[in-house]
Amino acid sequence: MAAWVACALVALVILKPQEFVPALAGLPLVHLAFAGVVVAAARDLVCRRVRLVLAPQVPFVGAFFGWAVLVTAVKRPEAAGDQLLSLAIVFGLFLAVAVGCASARGLRAFAVTLVACSAVVTATALVQSERPFGCFLAAPDDWEGRGELVFDGRPCETAVDCHSNAPVRDGNYRCERPGPLSTATIGGRVRYRGSLADPNELSLAVAMALPFAFALAGSRAPRAPAVPRLVALPPLVTDGLLRRAVDAVRGLPALALLVASGAVVVLSRSRSGLLAFLTVLGIQTIRRLGAWGVVAGCVLGPPLILLGGRSGTEAEESSDERVEILREALELIRTTRGFGLGAGQFSDESSLGLTAHNAYVLAAAEAGLVGMVLFTLALYLSLKVPVVVWLDDRGGRAARFAPAIAVAMCGALVGILFRSGAYKDILYLLMGASAALCSAAHAEDRALRVRLSWKEAALCVVADAALLAAVYVGTRLHK
Repeated sequence: MAAWVACALVALVILKPQEFVPALAGLPLVHLAFAGVVVAAARDLVCRRVRLVLAPQVPFVGAFFGWAVLVTAVKRPEAAGDQLLSLAIVFGLFLAVAVGCASARGLRAFAVTLVACSAVVTATALVQSERPFGCFLAAPDDWEGRGELVFDGRPCETAVDCHSNAPVRDGNYRCERPGPLSTATIGGRVRYRGSLADPNELSLAVAMALPFAFALAGSRAPRAPAVPRLVALPPLVTDGLLRRAVDAVRGLPALALLVASGAVVVLSRSRSGLLAFLTVLGIQTIRRLGAWGVVAGCVLGPPLILLGGRSGTEAEESSDERVEILREALELIRTTRGFGLGAGQFSDESSLGLTAHNAYVLAAAEAGLVGMVLFTLALYLSLKVPVVVWLDDRGGRAARFAPAIAVAMCGALVGILFRSGAYKDILYLLMGASAALCSAAHAEDRALRVRLSWKEAALCVVADAALLAAVYVGTRLHK
């Protein structure tokens, strides 16, 4: 029960139906769903339907958010209340998945929900990319079109066309492609709504959902033991060919989602999303095909790299902008003596009004070096849990989702190297699934334990220092 309520919460967070369904506007759906998760989870625990164990990343996620709020309270007391509420919501989503989906059935429900949401946003983006351009009115101060855009029905080729005979004089008009569910492109790049309104976040989210699609395609009931044949039969009348045919048909939806997701990543023109997609695709193909997966990567990778991302002057300007932001981030780390600015305060201090396009550096700039280490440890343990369950081949029915969570986490770790994802809800939903896997696997095998050693913690600290050093050298060498 708690699993499906938690999955309903996940769908509300990703799809944002309250933003395009008038009947749902103004309803506290997320709050109601979260309350439902609390009640349903308490009922499952009392009835012993699930057995929880404290996943190793849970204390570090809580410590990271708590430390970020503390730094904000010291540095920017006036902003501490808003940041406390914002981080509490994300932490609540993390716990909702970690507790509500802490069973084999719960993990399957999470996988189904994530794949279904990915299919919806992917289909929306693909339809959006085929629509003709039209005039949209943005808020007067929203010059980048990040907020809500209102379509006025007029066709256009450039933004200049929208200012001709405009219904709103001197309005902030943009020429974009309208899409389903009241969505619109931004700069011609496909996107969705809410946290996926950024094309980079959209491409990262669809890449993270792919491993779950293949996990669902490969999950089935155990086969009955084979009955020895007394006579040799031709291959066509044995069940071997039929089994292969059924496996191929079962994988068709996942393959279709893979192709559609690749198209969305290309249409989003997101370089960070492309890297995350190639990471997921590379690990998945090597896992399934072995050495042939390397060959497949060499064949499919270069065309995607050529088609995806941005090029020319726009790409150079974007790269220069990111380098300048990273320089500012390092300078802010130095001027705050490694203590940090406070959560959500980087854009106010930046001369460009943007956040650092690197989640690890952003965590260091806002939550300080301590916050960066806590954030890295939480990510490391969120990856270690599924890897241990996967490689130890334990955890019963829940273990079949361990490879999907591990591969998705790898894609996320690469993607947030170029995204400001330190507090993004999509990332913490995935980390919550990792924590749920820990409880589900432990319920199946009580001997299974995942812990953080001092050596691993030290290596994470060294990795953080190496990353900051690499960013420093890279920004100084960039011209």
